[in-house]
Amino acid sequence: MKQNGNICVVMMDMREDYRDDYVVGIERQANKMGYNTTIFSMPMLNEMYTRNEESVFDLIDFDKYDGVVFFEMSFSSHKSLGKKIERTIFEKCKKPVVVIGESNLYENALASENSRDSELMTNHVIEEHGSQVLYFLGGYPNASSGRDVGFVNSMKKHGLVCTDDNMIYGGYWLESGEKLAKDIAYNVVEKPDAVVCYDDAVAFFFIKALAKYGIRVPEDIIVVGFGAKSHSRNNVISITTFPSDGEYIGRKAVVQLYSLLKGELPVQISYPRGEIITGVSCGCGIHKPLDIRRGLELHEKRRMEEIYYHNSELEERLYSCKNYDEIVDVVSNTHYLIPDKEILAVNLRLDNKMSKCIYMTEVIREGNFVDFETMDIYPKSYVFAGQPKNVHVLPIMFNGKVYGHVAVGYNEPVVYNFLLKRYVSRLAVAFEVLSIRGSATEQNEQITEPTVTKVQTDTPEMTPTAAGASVKHTASAVFVLKDGSLNRVPVENIQCFESEGRKTFAVLKSGRYEIKKTLTELEELMSSKKFMRISKSVLVNMEKVVKYVADSDRTLIVTLTGQIEVKVSRGKVSEFKEAVDKM
Repeated sequence: MKQNGNICVVMMDMREDYRDDYVVGIERQANKMGYNTTIFSMPMLNEMYTRNEESVFDLIDFDKYDGVVFFEMSFSSHKSLGKKIERTIFEKCKKPVVVIGESNLYENALASENSRDSELMTNHVIEEHGSQVLYFLGGYPNASSGRDVGFVNSMKKHGLVCTDDNMIYGGYWLESGEKLAKDIAYNVVEKPDAVVCYDDAVAFFFIKALAKYGIRVPEDIIVVGFGAKSHSRNNVISITTFPSDGEYIGRKAVVQLYSLLKGELPVQISYPRGEIITGVSCGCGIHKPLDIRRGLELHEKRRMEEIYYHNSELEERLYSCKNYDEIVDVVSNTHYLIPDKEILAVNLRLDNKMSKCIYMTEVIREGNFVDFETMDIYPKSYVFAGQPKNVHVLPIMFNGKVYGHVAVGYNEPVVYNFLLKRYVSRLAVAFEVLSIRGSATEQNEQITEPTVTKVQTDTPEMTPTAAGASVKHTASAVFVLKDGSLNRVPVENIQCFESEGRKTFAVLKSGRYEIKKTLTELEELMSSKKFMRISKSVLVNMEKVVKYVADSDRTLIVTLTGQIEVKVSRGKVSEFKEAVDKM
């Protein structure tokens, strides 16, 4: 088909959940109509708040695209952010825009049509199982999915009581299921015959929460889901579910956009005629065997991905890089971790207008860096085999600081997976480490006698990494990994360092945190501090020693502040006692 142009897609995140269906539908229909897609998404690392991941949308030059699909529904957990981004699109974009979800600014807004399907699901548990007391669980009030509307319609049609008490809102994940399960167990609410869940994920967590209180599914309570995701059919309790219309809505959005671009009537696409997929959770599928092969195949795929990831030693290699050339070398040898791609481009932000591509699959590598206009996403002239049909753009972020972005190109409709999200987050930490090292080098060149600031004893143990902070660990701090982020920890707060297998940990009162250095390297770095190697696997902060006692095997058991105990090996006992006497 003749190439028509490029469609921009703005969305919040891909999480290997129901959103995948919408993305695949958008890509599939766009490619069919001769359009490429460029998808800008913020790979949320925390569901409760953002860390400036929304800066990825600053990369969009709307003049470079023929039209925009704004996936408003994907911002369901951050409604205010979604409204803010929609206003920005409204003010800056002069091209046609179609919204998936709700909109007060655009007429062309498509809501999910799942109300009918949700009604069929509710009909099933009422008519086939005789349920009289039912709850709807999950989502937020007035969400545009229509699934709660379908539930209410079915209840009214069957003459059953349906008030606000039957509608349990509050979230799409674990929290709403946990609360309802507890309320049922402690008779806070009437025990229902059945619970119709917003989607399969909510149903899964709800079933898990019920099990904690000894409530059986389906013997005690019937539970049904929505979306027909693969995991719903391969749990110990397979979930009765219904296929989502996500792909249909994604395709319909592109058809509507094409109509606006061409001034033609929209092409008609048929609504999928889904059927209820029965499982154990309602009782209908109780005698049907689980798809064990599918479950094992999925498990094996995930297992192999994890093996490839850990065998690549991506983190260890990235965090030890001393310059961008070394990062490029690591990326060029580990890009296989991101499957099915045509290109992978790693780009550094030079300023608001220009970026530097330091790596692009099989084209730019090993110091052959190329400057290009940031809004071009990657240097397109270097893609000799033609532009990929679908490009996903993710920001390289660390604690709110923007280092650049990654562009991954595919020639088939596809969604990026968690492995790509993790890869990009590790790149961000590597750039942060490199930035700190660069700052430290500049300071060392300017200051011949570095000054050491005494850290107050009431300094919090875990403090965010500061841009430009010194990385000279002998001065005041080390950097540890906590929740995928690099955190600065004052040396004075460290009880000891421990090695375990191939990993090293900094032990604080608050817990153990991985550090990307060996115990031998730390011993050298701490030579000017009061740290002592007391065994093959422990480097202890002598200022944290509270007491020690002899053990039966002629070793010593040392107690540190915070009631942390470590052992002094027999060969180190005399040296340890001498060090204590000198303190």
